Amino acid sequence: MRMLRNSAPLHLTAIVVSASLTLGFATGCSRDPNKQKQKYFESGKRYEKEGKLKEAAIQFSNALKVDRDFADAHYELSKVYLKQGSVMPGYSELRRTVDLAPNNQEARIELGNLLLAGNSADKAAEQANAVLALNSNNADAYALLAGIAARKGDRTTALTQIKKALSIDPNRGTFYTTLGMLQAGDPTTAGQAEEQLRKAVSLDSKNVTSRIVLASMLQRKGDLAGALDQMNAAVTADPNNVMARSSLADLYMLQNNQAKAEETLQKAADDLPDDATAADMLATFYLRTHQLDRGEQVYSDLVSKHPKSPSLKLSYARLLVAKKDLNKAHAIGQELAKTDSDLPQVALLNGMLLMNDGKSSEAFDVLQKAAKANPDNLQVKVWLGRAAASKGDINAAQQAFQDAVRISPRNPDAQQGLAQIAISRRDFNTLAQLGDAAITASPQAANGYIWRGMAEGSQKLYDKAEADFKDAIKMEPSNATGYLELAQLRLVQKNMSDARNLLEQTLTHDPNSSRALRLLAATYMADKQPAKAVDRVQQQLAKSPQNSDMYSLLSQLQGATGNNAGAIDSAEKAMDLNPNDPVAAIVYTRAVVSSGDAAKALAKWQQWTKDHPTDPRGFTLLGTLQEAQGNRDQAMASYKKALEIQPEQPVASNNLAYLMVETGQNIDVALSLAQTARRAMPDSPNTADTLAWAYYHKGNYTSARDLLEDAVKASPNDAALHYHLGLTYSKLSDNSDATLHLKKAVSLAQPNSQTAKDAEKALSQLG
Repeated sequence: MRMLRNSAPLHLTAIVVSASLTLGFATGCSRDPNKQKQKYFESGKRYEKEGKLKEAAIQFSNALKVDRDFADAHYELSKVYLKQGSVMPGYSELRRTVDLAPNNQEARIELGNLLLAGNSADKAAEQANAVLALNSNNADAYALLAGIAARKGDRTTALTQIKKALSIDPNRGTFYTTLGMLQAGDPTTAGQAEEQLRKAVSLDSKNVTSRIVLASMLQRKGDLAGALDQMNAAVTADPNNVMARSSLADLYMLQNNQAKAEETLQKAADDLPDDATAADMLATFYLRTHQLDRGEQVYSDLVSKHPKSPSLKLSYARLLVAKKDLNKAHAIGQELAKTDSDLPQVALLNGMLLMNDGKSSEAFDVLQKAAKANPDNLQVKVWLGRAAASKGDINAAQQAFQDAVRISPRNPDAQQGLAQIAISRRDFNTLAQLGDAAITASPQAANGYIWRGMAEGSQKLYDKAEADFKDAIKMEPSNATGYLELAQLRLVQKNMSDARNLLEQTLTHDPNSSRALRLLAATYMADKQPAKAVDRVQQQLAKSPQNSDMYSLLSQLQGATGNNAGAIDSAEKAMDLNPNDPVAAIVYTRAVVSSGDAAKALAKWQQWTKDHPTDPRGFTLLGTLQEAQGNRDQAMASYKKALEIQPEQPVASNNLAYLMVETGQNIDVALSLAQTARRAMPDSPNTADTLAWAYYHKGNYTSARDLLEDAVKASPNDAALHYHLGLTYSKLSDNSDATLHLKKAVSLAQPNSQTAKDAEKALSQLG
């Protein structure tokens, strides 16, 4: 039987080999790799010529699957990517082209221009010089060198190089455009600039850049009619040029002809439905002109007319989000996730919507997947960082923002993300470095001065901080943050009058600044004017009636003044405006607990955790309420759930550690949790107490004493701290200090409380 089983496959193999050989003679030619890759390549070229860029990219990629070193396919693919606006993939393909075909002068010139656009002037010059080494009469190389010199501020060299390019090729319109722009920058030659630009247009009527620059020049001269003629001609010359249409709309806006601007942008979106920029320009127009209702109707019609355009749907969703019509926006996001899930903009939309719903973990997962598929997409990285920060994963947030800075070193959103992390960690050295870098990159922007000022303020260098905050206000007078930071400096200096004035200016420039309003209210509370604090918050709510955080603040103030019913009502309004805002839910919890209805608060957080099953803060607060009611087992289960979602959640780590010590569970695990909490909250007396209590039960009384002594200094009226310190001193045979702190615990604790009873018992045992 064994021989029969082995013989059958041998016969079958022979048949298969024979058939394969026979088929090989018949089809060998069609499987020739060179012919196969060339077939894909030619197909891609046809699609590219027809403007079918997505199909062209697929075919060039197919050719590269056959031969990954096919230089011509890499080059054509780079051109397709750049036409699609995918700069980083286009750049990568150009680099690969130049590596494989170093004599491809056109590829080197295009690569040089991309490097120059990315502020890598020296690397761009390497490409220009490499081309000149191959061909000393390459006009494009001299034009590139002219651009490099202009970027470096060397106008003389730039003029020399562009004139050299023109001497080689005197009929190139783009060269005259460059010459005209250089001449326009010098008052002594400005009169010649228009002549050069008109020459450029006469040589190449389809030269859109020349017409745009000429239109800009005519506009500055006051010749708006001439500027309009040039811009309309630019659109006619290249109907697919989005910049031409955008510039034409801008020109109409300058003439206060909003209707024509809208018509221009609407036609662009209609004519170019698959161009993301064209689709989004119209949405930007409606946002800036505060015409959200009209914008929604126009985009609804456009999407109906072009149902397969993801770009129009994304812009439509952008308007819906601005209108707070999130149900419709969600529907579009879900639809796009089914039809165009490969687009990073779709992941961005759904990630933002999930974050708005308070589902930070789900948003992080969506954006993380998009980031892996699109590692060089700046906005995906920025929003991934925001999602990570929102869900409490600061390390992941920092990595995402650092990746974004790598992609675009000057990107303000990425810098802002890193700065916020530095602020949250009180890492003022890093914040100062970010400030210096931002000032160097964008000296006219406010953020760098604000960050550096905050770092200086942390070191009590108040004069320097003040100078930086004032510079920030000078650079961006409408930026509320400069006024806010200077106001906080005045509060530190106890200059209440100036602080209030600056906080009022903050609210003038940003009526939704809850932080400014909180500080302003705090100044009135410090002056024992609670009614004035409540009144000022109510005034601001009249201007910002949709601000849930301001209602939360009002609830806190009402609770502090004994208006419990008002506090509950305001907290409920905050939750109505933003059902997913944990701050509003926390304020509501305080209000109902103060009213004596702890069960209602507990029910709120039980429901919250059902609605937000990935929110670690929700489970942490639920555990706190359960612990307050004496349900230790339930509390520990809630804390553990929070830590499953966010392993280093500090409050959950701290509270679970304390309960584990109290209930005699694994002390080593408790110690590890307490250390985690202490690292995250190094200034908290509570984390010091928990870690000290774990050390106490491990027999490390010296470490426990050191932590508790610092904690008592920070919170001298905490009975539990004195009780634990008294017990620790007794273990160290210091009966005098033990007696002192145990008596202090008894005097501070509520009569008949467990802490009072335990301290009295310890005193009796000590005696």
